[in-house]
Amino acid sequence: MSLQFLEGALEDIKALIAITEQDIADIKVANNDAIFARIPQKEELTHSFILKKEAYSKEIEEKLRREFPHKDITELTYEEKQWLLGEGASEYTAALHDQLSLLKELNLRFGRMSLAVSEFYDSLLSKIVPIEERGYKKKALGNASFLQTEV
Repeated sequence: MSLQFLEGALEDIKALIAITEQDIADIKVANNDAIFARIPQKEELTHSFILKKEAYSKEIEEKLRREFPHKDITELTYEEKQWLLGEGASEYTAALHDQLSLLKELNLRFGRMSLAVSEFYDSLLSKIVPIEERGYKKKALGNASFLQTEV
C-alpha cells in the first residue's frame, strides 16, 4: 500500500511539471488567462502530493512501531530500513527527488519570468500614470491632470 502513495505522489509532481512548462510557454506569449486558469489545478495537485507524502510517512511510522517497537529508526540496519520502506521504495524516492529538483528549477525560471513581466507592467504604468513616492511603500497619484476630464 505504501508504494501506491509514492507512485501517486510522483504522478502529482509530474503533472505539476507539465503545468509549469505550459505556464512558461504561455508567459512567453502573454497568455495570462491560461496561466491564471491553471492555478486551481496546481493548488489541487500540490495538496494531493502533500496528503500522499503524509500518508506514506504515517504508514511507515506505524509499521516501525508495530515491527520494531523498542527501536528508533536510527537504530535499524540498512536491510531493516529497506524492508520497512518496502520493495521498490528507493527507486520511487530517487525519482521523486529528481522530479522535485526539476520542478524547483522550473518554478524558479517561471518566477523570474513573472517578476520581469510584473516589473515591465509596473514601469509602463508609472510612465502613463505618474506616481509619487510618499514615505515607505506609500504611493499617490502625481500630477495627472492630463487624465482628468471635465464634465
